[in-house]
Amino acid sequence: MAEHTPQTEPPSPLQGYFDWQVTTLMLAYDLAEPLAGDDEDAHHARRARVEDEVRAFSLAEIPQRYKDDPALAWPAEVMMALTRATFERAAAIIG
Repeated sequence: MAEHTPQTEPPSPLQGYFDWQVTTLMLAYDLAEPLAGDDEDAHHARRARVEDEVRAFSLAEIPQRYKDDPALAWPAEVMMALTRATFERAAAIIG
């Protein structure tokens, strides 16, 4: 585990959640639209598109007051809305 010094910021506790959202949608796309072979460029391009997609629908779910004040702790309701939105999007991708 990396130590945090005054010069470095600790990782965001939401990074792991974002990674889960991206992984969930990546798996959905892999089921719906498999990539041919080991095309790393296609994989990286898909991941970039999925990261953008996750950011967009997540920002749409987050109430403005939490966007305006990043120091506010997110209540369970916000996290539940993000989870619901992630699963709904994955289901739509899979069909």
